[in-house]
Amino acid sequence: MKEKLLSLSQKFSQAAVQPVMFLAIMGTGLAIAVIMQLSFMPSFVIFIGTLLKTMMNAMLNNLSIIFCVGLTTAFAKTKKVDAAIISLIVYIIFLAGNNAWLTSQNMLAQPGAMGLFGTGQNLVLGFQVVDMNVFLGIILGCITGYVFNKVSNIQFVEMFRVYGGSRFAFIIMIPITLILAIVLSYVWPVMNYGISCLSVFMKGAGALGVFVYAFGNRFLIPTGLHHLLWMPFCFTGFGGTAQIDGNTVQGAVNIFYAEMGSGANLTAIDPSIRFATFGFAKIFASLGIVLAMIKTAKPENKSTVKGLLIPALFVSMVAGITEPLDFAFLFISPLLWLVHGLLTGFSEMLLWVLGSRTYSIYGLLDTIVCNSVIDPKLSKIYIFFAVGIVMAIVWYFTFVFLIKKFDIKTPGREEEPLNNKTSYDSSTNNSSDNQNPELFIEGLGGAENIVEVNNCFTRLRIDVADINKVNKEIISKGKQKGVVIKGSNVQIIIGMTVESEKEKLVNVLNIKKQNIKKE
Repeated sequence: MKEKLLSLSQKFSQAAVQPVMFLAIMGTGLAIAVIMQLSFMPSFVIFIGTLLKTMMNAMLNNLSIIFCVGLTTAFAKTKKVDAAIISLIVYIIFLAGNNAWLTSQNMLAQPGAMGLFGTGQNLVLGFQVVDMNVFLGIILGCITGYVFNKVSNIQFVEMFRVYGGSRFAFIIMIPITLILAIVLSYVWPVMNYGISCLSVFMKGAGALGVFVYAFGNRFLIPTGLHHLLWMPFCFTGFGGTAQIDGNTVQGAVNIFYAEMGSGANLTAIDPSIRFATFGFAKIFASLGIVLAMIKTAKPENKSTVKGLLIPALFVSMVAGITEPLDFAFLFISPLLWLVHGLLTGFSEMLLWVLGSRTYSIYGLLDTIVCNSVIDPKLSKIYIFFAVGIVMAIVWYFTFVFLIKKFDIKTPGREEEPLNNKTSYDSSTNNSSDNQNPELFIEGLGGAENIVEVNNCFTRLRIDVADINKVNKEIISKGKQKGVVIKGSNVQIIIGMTVESEKEKLVNVLNIKKQNIKKE
């Protein structure tokens, strides 16, 4: 049961990452739009900025449907276009069904001075429904994706063939959606109360709550479960609720993006921002850690270590992708990883206590662009960078001390000279595009042992039938940065090219499976 729950949570995490990856673009677009609307800009530029802001706000205000379609499509193993169409239909008919039920039972809330804010209901695509925000998309996306995988390949006899396959999945979803539309009218208000209580608790916990959240968010990275912690707080009511420009916004990141759009009228940053500062460690901790590992490397290995770690440092600081760096020391020394997590928790707690209200969830680029449209007096971004410089020094000296004290074999400190064939080296290249997938498939126990292939920001996540057939040594011969095995799930750390690597792997895998069937 524990293994199944872990597998399910990992599948949700990797599926949810897909729509989240587009939100960084939305935030950058919104920041650019606000800059274009500054008073000294030419009228034509201000007009274009207004259009761009309206477009980005449309995405921000409809994240629920984006998550619904994104999750369903990510979960679907085949026929992803059909899955996307069904998820869109399911979302719309839920809204219609829920509105019809509320209307028939005289349960529609009456707008007050602030509209429907605080009533537990909201207008979504023109329907007044129970206000579930992004949770509605998550619930419908998960259920639709599950049902689609179960029944989309079922076919009937010729006379009823039109009702088989993907259409059968839609048929099954109609009564399920109707039941959800009715049941959630009564269940969600109770759930919403519980979410509000949790949010209030985290707020009441103050600095301690920030420490626990930040520590867990960093420490859980090896399991892939950190997504289950930060995503709800960033994009759902767990992170807080605010009324901005007449719109109800939930989640720390969503609230900040909405504040970006009304920067001229902003008088304070919402307290939920404390759940959206975990880019701090990606920027400053990475700098201190890399410098520490270069410092402690053997003299004859320093140039090689620089070649290995500096590209990873750049990716981490600028784009916020830390896995290539994390796996350079995570498995070598769990102690370093624990200390890294504790320093991360302390840093974000310190930022909160000192009054920094700076948004940062990815890297330096996203942090600078998004905060550029917020008054520094409100964001106190100068505190963010001042603390960052100090903590980078703390990370540096702490890692240098621990590495030397316990003789930890970080890159460049091995007994044998460091070379380009180590398992954490990202510079190993293959002359053939198919050589990497071939090695992975062989190391995973062959095509027949591979059940499903997915990916998150930086990792291939492969479910296998028999974990005993997996050979990490063979996988390590490919272009990768580390291999993690959790139950029957194998995670291969790739980096920012993970999507293209997944496509190559899936293409080769499909050919091999087709050949097996022919034989």
